[in-house]
Amino acid sequence: MSQATKLLLISALFWFAQYVYQPTTAPYLLAQKVSADFVGIIVGVYGGVQMAARFPMGIFADILGRHKPIVLFGCLCSGSASIIRLLYSNGDGFFWANLLSGTASSMWLSFMLLYARGIAPERMQQALGYTFVASNIGILLSFCTSAFAYEFLGMNAMCLFSLICGFAAFGIALTLKEVPEQQTSGLHTSKPVNTRPKLRELLTVLKNTQIWFFALMAAIQQGITMATVMSFSNEIAHSIGGSHLEVGLLTVVYIAFCVISSYLTSLNFFTRLNNDFLIGFSLFCLGIYCWCSVLTDSIYLLIALQVLMGCSYGFVFSLANAEALKGIPSWCRSSALGLFQAIFAFGMLWVPLIAGELFHRTGSLNSAFYFQAVLSFLGACCTLCYYLHRRIQKRKAVQQ
Repeated sequence: MSQATKLLLISALFWFAQYVYQPTTAPYLLAQKVSADFVGIIVGVYGGVQMAARFPMGIFADILGRHKPIVLFGCLCSGSASIIRLLYSNGDGFFWANLLSGTASSMWLSFMLLYARGIAPERMQQALGYTFVASNIGILLSFCTSAFAYEFLGMNAMCLFSLICGFAAFGIALTLKEVPEQQTSGLHTSKPVNTRPKLRELLTVLKNTQIWFFALMAAIQQGITMATVMSFSNEIAHSIGGSHLEVGLLTVVYIAFCVISSYLTSLNFFTRLNNDFLIGFSLFCLGIYCWCSVLTDSIYLLIALQVLMGCSYGFVFSLANAEALKGIPSWCRSSALGLFQAIFAFGMLWVPLIAGELFHRTGSLNSAFYFQAVLSFLGACCTLCYYLHRRIQKRKAVQQ
């Protein structure tokens, strides 16, 4: 098995381990008489840890100069978290397990960059597309497993599946051979390969407006995902008479088109298209999804709308990752990706909170979804303005 294939398999196993128990965590804990407030904290700590840890983890990876140890530790944390869930199947156990799972997810950047190591900048979009395909296949399989097996096997089985896949990923990762940096850095860096970057050098990525802009676009997409298909879309489905199976199909269709759209972004045809159009149009479609979701009274139309939601992942999140890393030297790429991921994690936290508050104040999901639609349309306009400004700047530079 090639190094690239191993890394894609590790990615799929890792995200299966991270997600197979998640859809049923809240109902399981509530049935255990855990308070709703504490359940919210348990679910929220997973994202909170990532928001706090991803940028420091990126800096650490650049200083270390290696990704394999971080990949190994991430897989170990993922599997170990489910050992805690099996041993302590209560609120406290799930809290500490989610803390460990959040730490594991914070190390995802090393999975991506180890796969992309040695790849020329112009092929970065393609490489990232493959990693997103693998991760979403893992998530899709985990959601299908949870949807069809939880009712018969229970939470302990979901945690056991997570444990097995986490440690299977760890076992495969042990066989990885990390390409020495001296053989890859010369492709696209001006820093001497025999020196490690200093902290103050790595912190300069904080000044990079390109990273901030595309991270904010990704934050819009990821935040809306958390507030819709991962939560309030299910509420809409129930309100219009959707069955348990039909509600489960919402997530399955969404993840399936995440896989498809991520794969499409890795194809040569799409790498030659203008990313300004793809990102802007996809954000516009995301706004249409939010607007139409509260207007439909058909569960099948709501399921069909998940196609727009899933495609927004590949054509916003995948491309925003690639755009944010364009021109970033390899010696600080982990720090740049860590900053990017920390910013979009901020969106994953705050967009659902604002949407939830609007729902609470108005008693209607319409306000929450219209807010997210406006946010998407605003993101689409900002994307087009950003690219227009960048093209004007390039023309001025050529004329000079």
